[in-house]
Amino acid sequence: MRIGIDARKIADFGIGTYIRGLLGALVELGGDEYVAFAPADAKLPDGVEHIAIDAPHYSVRELIAVGRAANRARLDVFHAPHYVVPFTRVPVVVTIHDLIHLHQPLRNPIARAYARTMLRRATRRAKRVLTVSEAVRVQIRDELGCDAIVTPNGIDPVFAPGIRAAAGRPYFLCVANDKPHKNVDAVVNAIARVPDAELVLVGAPFARFRERERVVVRGFVVVDELVNLYRGAIALVMPSREEGFGLPAAEAMACGTPVITSNAPALVEITGDAVLHAEDDALADAMTRIARDEELRATLASRGLERAKTFTWTRCAALTRDAYRA
Repeated sequence: MRIGIDARKIADFGIGTYIRGLLGALVELGGDEYVAFAPADAKLPDGVEHIAIDAPHYSVRELIAVGRAANRARLDVFHAPHYVVPFTRVPVVVTIHDLIHLHQPLRNPIARAYARTMLRRATRRAKRVLTVSEAVRVQIRDELGCDAIVTPNGIDPVFAPGIRAAAGRPYFLCVANDKPHKNVDAVVNAIARVPDAELVLVGAPFARFRERERVVVRGFVVVDELVNLYRGAIALVMPSREEGFGLPAAEAMACGTPVITSNAPALVEITGDAVLHAEDDALADAMTRIARDEELRATLASRGLERAKTFTWTRCAALTRDAYRA
């Protein structure tokens, strides 16, 4: 088969991680041809045909330009790794990672209407709909009236136990963007009630927190630095109100780092009994408990490592390839 993948977001966080992990694992599985529609400077796995395209995201132009490129590429299947499906004659597989745009407050008032329109169009147009957790599959069924196939995300092998960072002030880690559903304010407020520890924020500029006591803003970091931050943390704290999967929690577990998450359904599904689950008003108590209890940290680290082994990009790629062939 000749399969095209919209890889324009390959350098992003979130969906970019999904594209990189999936595409690399698909190539390793072999047996098919892969064509990536990506910016001219994109880094792609060896053996992937590259069609340069960089149409603006969330625009009418991208629907037309990407669709025309797909039509010219003699594809058997086109995979849209986001809910924006181009105008194309090629059979489409689409991945819907979450329905957060329909549920959570958005800064742009037009964004919700756009998301609902494009999500409904994607489910009507696609031959197969994929998603990354059972929790989102149920939402897609109930809210969009569509069956979806669960192809859980994988964890890059770089996220693994290793030498912990040099000793300094103990810290909790939060890896997130600064969108409202990430609920970063909750963990920033909680650290004020946790003795003898700092909070390190990674993933966004977080300028509004730079003056907060015992909050260290690291912003965007490279992968190697992120791995070291995971390994050195007392625990990762992920207080999101909603997630589709929760990659930071999975990555932290793979590093042998204890994790605290909210009770968001996807986070509970992905982490199971390998983490502590606590809502906003209980975060400080959970953080204090995990900081003081070495045996608890060891237990959670061991459970997390075992749970993380179930999330591989090879498994994701195999399930996705089955959808292509179907």
